Parts: sequence; structure tokens; C-alpha cells
Amino acid sequence: MTVLDPSPTGVPKDQHLDRADLPGPAVLVLGGGTRLPKALRNHGMYVVYGGGTDEYTAAHHEACHEAWLLSGSSEDAWVARAVALHQQIPFERVVTVRERFLTTAARIADALGLAGNPLQTVRALKDKARMRELLQRRAPDSAVRAKVMRTVEEVDAFVAEAGLPIVLKPRDGSASEGITIIRHTSGMAAARQLVRSRPEALLAEEFLDGPEFSVETFSDQGSHHLLAITEKFTGPGAVEIGHLVPARISADEYATLEEATGDFLDAIGLLEGPAHTEVILTPRGPRVVESHNRPGGDGIVDLVRHVTGLDLRDLLAAQTAGEPLPAADGERAGAAATWFLTTDPGLVTEVSGWQAAAEQPGVVAVSPAVRAGDTVAPLGGSDDRCGSLIAAAPTPDEALDRARAALSLVTVHTVVAPQQAPENRDSR
Repeated sequence: MTVLDPSPTGVPKDQHLDRADLPGPAVLVLGGGTRLPKALRNHGMYVVYGGGTDEYTAAHHEACHEAWLLSGSSEDAWVARAVALHQQIPFERVVTVRERFLTTAARIADALGLAGNPLQTVRALKDKARMRELLQRRAPDSAVRAKVMRTVEEVDAFVAEAGLPIVLKPRDGSASEGITIIRHTSGMAAARQLVRSRPEALLAEEFLDGPEFSVETFSDQGSHHLLAITEKFTGPGAVEIGHLVPARISADEYATLEEATGDFLDAIGLLEGPAHTEVILTPRGPRVVESHNRPGGDGIVDLVRHVTGLDLRDLLAAQTAGEPLPAADGERAGAAATWFLTTDPGLVTEVSGWQAAAEQPGVVAVSPAVRAGDTVAPLGGSDDRCGSLIAAAPTPDEALDRARAALSLVTVHTVVAPQQAPENRDSR
């Protein structure tokens, strides 16, 4: 196991490996856990892990042949160093399941002439403004009114055109971060201030009313295979607080979501790998909210695995290695749900109940996220949640009930910060 020194080139000067020197084709894995590197290694590939020192663990040391660790580098720096590293270790593929490395991986593959999704496709998925513009040209019937906000006057003009409510969101955001819904004219002053403080960084969209789902797919040579449809539950500020696989929908709704997602992925130009596409069933038909060329976060990849017997990371590893996609494996549940713990903001003084929650029927994983001494921020994004658990059951309703009931055993005690009203709160 070699850990490469993050020198100006990122490559040991005295090391050069030809393809014949390697035990298998070399693949650069950017970020993420160890499941994907292990699967790639099992397929006979020479795995080089690229990521930050904050994410690298002893388990990565065992899963990868080499590691290339950088902290706080720009995307341009990652690309330049990967191109230099390619001269020492000739990569055949670059893959990632991490949101922050999606564009970086595509840029590296493009620079090296490697196979993968087109760079313009990955950039359109990352930049919601680009995505909206592309869909307006290629699929106008299902397009959503949207516009990048550059001035406060444009906010008023957009509301005059689309009407209230509207949504303001970062054009390159994820994980429900920074989403603001303007429902009434009383919120317009705050909307103008947001745009004034972040010109060209926010996208205004018409508000889409209806139930929201995410469609989990895997694409191979431009053919899109639906693995699962996830039912989504949101709290204040559109922050996701729960997921359920499979979604409780009719056969017609399933077909509608499948068709809408396939049409979207065709329009955006996705050729391979996993995708997580969020869709709202509006009275005017399905409308895509956003999509990412990676597995769904928030434990969705695990929900899909529990229900289908397929892990998207294993599928990606086989595809990357040029081998047949694996069949479903292991025991399968009829349904699986994840539910998130949220609480009032403040300083955490005590957390209890996780062990009791883990011992409840059907619970397969618990993930505490705060402990005494941590500060809980107001719920504005996924990082403000306090933990989660996953429960499996024969039916969707039972899985959801099990997850909620088990999480109700977890209690977070907070003391409101001095700048807030002086009161103590016990929250579940």
C-alpha cells in the first residue's frame, strides 16, 4: 500500500508503472467509502483512491492498492494532478459516487480520453440552470419555468410571470441545502436580499405541487434500468426527513415515473452508471426536480439493496471493470424505510435511546449524528439532522411504522444557545 505524497505533481518522482507492471487495469476512485474500491479490487482492478485526509481511514488502506490524499485543493488542481499521475499509473477509468467529485471525475476522464459519461452531461446535472436550459430545448413539454437570478428586479419579474409560491435554490446545490420557498408577498423582501447577496448563484423555479419521489436507476450503454422508486418525506424548508422503498404508488404512477425518468436521462445524455432522479407528480404531469449521476444519498442505496438484493456500487464496479452486471444476491425484504431525527436548535446536553432503537423489530442500522457538546443548527439542510435509522419489513407501511416507532425511543436534550430565548427543550 502506497500513500502518495501530495507534492506539486502529486506523484513520486522515482516511480513509473507501465500497464504490464500492474496486477490489473488501473482505476482512480475519487472519494467515498470502501465498498466500491473493494468491489473494483475483487474484479481484478488496480485501485488508486483519491480523496481528502478527512475521509481516508484504515479501511481504505486495506481496500485500495494506493492512495492519493489532498486537502482543500481546487477542482483544477485535482485535474492537473490526476493528469500528471496518469503518466506514472496509466488509468483506464475514473469513477466516483461522491457529489463533490462528480464534475472532477468527468473532467479527468475527458482530459485523459477515457470512457464515461460526457462532460457536458455531468456539468448539466451539477448545474441546475444548465439542466433547465437543456430541457427547455430538448423536452419543452415537461420543462419547468426557471431563471438564474442576477438582480433583485429579476426576482419581481419572475414572480410576476410564474406567480407565488416560487423556489430559490443554489444552482449547484444538493442535500436540500439552501432551499427557500417564497409562499407569500411578505417573503419577497427576504428573497430580494438573498439574490442581492448571491447574484448569479441562485436559481428561481416555479413551485411544483404534488408528491415527490426519487427514481433510482442504473444505465448501461445508454439503456436505463429502473431499480426502485423511493417515496420521499420532507420537513420545513423542503429538508428530507424520511425515505421509503418501494414507494406506495399505483401501477400507472410507477409507469409514469419510469417513463419520465427515462425521457429525462435520454435528454440529458446519460450513458452509464447510477442515477438518482427526483420527480414530482404535479397536476400537469411529472416534472423533474433534479438528478445526479450517483446513487441516492441519505441511505437510499441501502434501502434499494435491502429490497432488491442489488447494490449500485457493485453494479458500478462490474461496469467499470467491463464485466457482466451482477444478479441480485442475499435475502430481500418486502420494504425498507429510513427516518431522520430532528430537534430544536441549541447545545446538546444528552443523547439517549439509540441502543433501545437498534434492538427494535426490523431495525437493520442506526446512525447517530450528534452527541453531548455538539451544537444543533436550525433545520436548513441535511447536515442539520441529528441521526437516522433503517428498518425493514414485509410491507411499506410496516417498514415506515417500524422506523418511526424505533426512532421515537431516541431523545436529544438541548439547551437553547444564549442568543436564543432562554429555555430548555427536550425533543424527539
